[in-house]
Amino acid sequence: MMHRVEILPSAWEDLKKIEDYYLIQFDVDTALKVSDHILDCLGRLENFPDSGALTPDPWLNALGYRMVICKRHVAIYRQVGEVIYIYHIADTRTEYTKLFY
Repeated sequence: MMHRVEILPSAWEDLKKIEDYYLIQFDVDTALKVSDHILDCLGRLENFPDSGALTPDPWLNALGYRMVICKRHVAIYRQVGEVIYIYHIADTRTEYTKLFY
């Protein structure tokens, strides 16, 4: 059974910031490769919604949030019925769980 992945506006904003960072630090090809990799990673949740791990935050876990790691980035999501909502995308080296407080 396939699920639908919906990237919320907050996560699109996060992805745009990541793209901008790689564009400034490297070049347009690198920025597109990074964002394409993240989107491919999120797309896999359509078939494997339980493939994500628990987050490092017990409060988020209790609310049903999970995370999927895409190399240097992490996406925080929650499944509601057949829809997987992507809430945030962040660099794994940041305190990304604080995006929810």
